[in-house]
Amino acid sequence: MRRKLLKTAALALAAALIASACARDTEQNTFTGDTSEEPEYQDSLNPIIPSAYRDVRGLKLEEGTYISIIGKSEATAFWKAVKSGVMQAAEDLNQELGYSRNHKIKVTYNGPAKSEDIDEQVNILDEELSRYPDVIGIASIDEDACTVQFDLSTENGIPIIALDSGNKYPGIQCTVKTDNQEAARTGAYKLADEIGGKGDVMLLVHDSKSETAKERAKSFQDEIAENYPDVRVAETVYCDQLDDLKKQMAEEQNKGLKEGERKVEKESFSDVDAVQFLIEQHSGLRGIFGTNDSTTMLGLHAIRQAEEEGAGSVEEENRGDDGQKSEESIEGGQKDNQIDDQEPENDDSEKAVPASADGKQYNETVRAGDEKNEEDSKTDGADSGRSAENESGGGASAENASDDGTSAENASGGEDGAADNPASVNEGTEYTEIVLMGFDVSKEQRKALEEGEISGLVVQNPFGIGYASVVAAARTVLQAGNEAQVSTGYLWVTKENLNEESIQKMLYE
Repeated sequence: MRRKLLKTAALALAAALIASACARDTEQNTFTGDTSEEPEYQDSLNPIIPSAYRDVRGLKLEEGTYISIIGKSEATAFWKAVKSGVMQAAEDLNQELGYSRNHKIKVTYNGPAKSEDIDEQVNILDEELSRYPDVIGIASIDEDACTVQFDLSTENGIPIIALDSGNKYPGIQCTVKTDNQEAARTGAYKLADEIGGKGDVMLLVHDSKSETAKERAKSFQDEIAENYPDVRVAETVYCDQLDDLKKQMAEEQNKGLKEGERKVEKESFSDVDAVQFLIEQHSGLRGIFGTNDSTTMLGLHAIRQAEEEGAGSVEEENRGDDGQKSEESIEGGQKDNQIDDQEPENDDSEKAVPASADGKQYNETVRAGDEKNEEDSKTDGADSGRSAENESGGGASAENASDDGTSAENASGGEDGAADNPASVNEGTEYTEIVLMGFDVSKEQRKALEEGEISGLVVQNPFGIGYASVVAAARTVLQAGNEAQVSTGYLWVTKENLNEESIQKMLYE
């Protein structure tokens, strides 16, 4: 009897222990209404496809694994965001695996101090190879420049992945980047639609050697050629070839020099000067598109500079023989409508918005022999938006002139009768609007977008590129298999959607 009781007690104890264990498991897995807080950067991971590259869980790397990531720069907003993604993935990996101090997985990011410096990038790659990392990820500035280094890497058992830009080297394990073909096509049709499907445009390409530049340039050109017969890519400018254009500019200026006059050297011209020169060669240019942040800003500065110089030349044309200003004096895009030192009748005339404030550049050509009575010369203020007329290639309408507080009264010291469109600001003055669009969103680009100087931007996901590159590198070390290409997504951002929450979470500065 006692034996039976002991057996029953043992069974009861075992059952109690099992029940207790199950209770603990149930307690751990029971939903309490609280949700785990998503990290702030989750919105930058969500667009990554395939989804496996959004997550470091399951990547059981050995302690001390060394992952080396090499970018195209350390200085620009885009590459700083890439670096942030790289470092965040490293932190998440070590936290997931419980590694600390000397046991941590080592992840480094390096890039040239000067953006797109091929020689410095090759030197960085040489230095990293000498440290024998477990894997290298590189954003190749020149897709053909590192063949020797890649061969050496392969010989030493160091696998390679690519990020941002692909590479022709056959041993690349995986490429993590924006879908450049689709993104560039988006930019092309947005620009073509914005100019009304008609006119000449200029394409500013950041270099002639990287896969990224080649993909974006070709896709942009293909979209225009296939779907917009009345739009012509009048100029494709490769920024690593601007020195040739500067040399041409110097030679042209030196043709008319007299004996003893100092020759102009190509170094006298900046990149902005060179692009402005091309703008002036195409008086009917309707649009400019930049393939990255630096080219987009180059286009913006060239437009601004052309505006300033164009406004100055019109002011000179409007001066009388005695050197006095006419009623229509244009300085820095403003119409001050003053004669000599006479005060304007309308104080608001001092508040005219500069012509560059809405991203429009006017090529002004004053016809020879055009003489008008000063009283007939009337101007409207700088317009603040695009009218429906612009969609068919026309100028901005007069109603836009009052959208930002610049009224028709500014045209002539408070008098009525402003022109219906910019073409009649001064009969004989021809205006061409230039719409600027491009890639990426630095702090200055964002400000220009807000102020209307830039009409739209393809905004990539550099944080996602950095993060997914570390995941791809880890999968390579583990021989877990990789996708040939990982897409990290992009957004089309305009002034109208800039402040939407979903957009704001993806922006970087």
